[in-house]
Amino acid sequence: MLNNVEKAILFVSTCDFIGAKKQYKIVTETNLENLIENFSEFKQSLMGILSQKEIEQIENAFNLANLNSYITNLEKSNIKVVTIKSKTYPKLLKEITNPPIVLYAKGNVELLNSTCVAIVGSRRASRYGKDVTEQFSKAIAESGVTIVSGLADGVDTFAHTACLNAKGKTIAVLGCGINEIYPATNTNLANKIVECDGLLISEHKPNEKPQTYYFPIRNRIIAGLCKAVVITEATEKSGSMHTKNYALDFGREVFAVPGRITDIYSVGCNKIIKNCQSAIALGPSDVLNFLGKNFVENKPNVVQYSLTDKIILDIIDVNEVHYEEILQKSGMDSKELNTALIRLELKKLIKKLPGNFYSK
Repeated sequence: MLNNVEKAILFVSTCDFIGAKKQYKIVTETNLENLIENFSEFKQSLMGILSQKEIEQIENAFNLANLNSYITNLEKSNIKVVTIKSKTYPKLLKEITNPPIVLYAKGNVELLNSTCVAIVGSRRASRYGKDVTEQFSKAIAESGVTIVSGLADGVDTFAHTACLNAKGKTIAVLGCGINEIYPATNTNLANKIVECDGLLISEHKPNEKPQTYYFPIRNRIIAGLCKAVVITEATEKSGSMHTKNYALDFGREVFAVPGRITDIYSVGCNKIIKNCQSAIALGPSDVLNFLGKNFVENKPNVVQYSLTDKIILDIIDVNEVHYEEILQKSGMDSKELNTALIRLELKKLIKKLPGNFYSK
């Protein structure tokens, strides 16, 4: 149940004719209880913050019955309202420039004040990006740290999914209303996050459609919630660079996972490492050590393999290799090679990729 101050903040946040900076000034510089209890006195306090036209607009827009009805509809949809004056509002987020005055939430709002790490990266992630993201998300989630990301395609999706598979907790920060999951293909993932005691949040009204400019702005919330931001794979112009910039502005630690210098999907990470804008993350332990957490590595079972297997594994090494190249370099006939490849796949030592390529 919202108190009068929280109701007032919610109302101010719905006044789209007032910019975010002015909304923040209203929330921090006026007696908000007067908005509900003594509107005439509240109007006087707006002088110097709003223009006369804006004061008239806010007076015409205010209707307590409509506000209460709006709140009731939110409650019926299991949408919680966390205002900047609410006890559950994230403490770290209050420290940033232009914090959102309202967060709409579905799920476990207690996560807002848990220890959080953001894992972000390219929407068009490579297999390497997927593997690295899953490795980091799983290990960090298993340590009890909340994983934060943006529910986008690629790295975000891999981070949320790996966290859930590890039975961890995750927060998805949306660049649209909480009823308008984007991309729509992640609707099931969003539902699973809530079902698994995770959290969806947005600063936008529940039915707000996604807009291109919402996503870079959304990234300030991702960075603001977290003690550290991990970029597992990113192109030079990736949206993750916005998150990195916010994190640096807010005094958060930034980690980047290096990639091959010939890989366009790793240019962003390699560049910020080169420019000394981040720490290098060579494994989850680098992030967990920063947080004061112990990293317990799950040692794989010892796998026995033959000399033939070793020849193939040496050829594949760390790169993707086509079947014909393996055939040529191994000196095997196709029957022997096919048998060995299937055996190595079953042992999960290699993966078969589209186009008849193989990788570890």
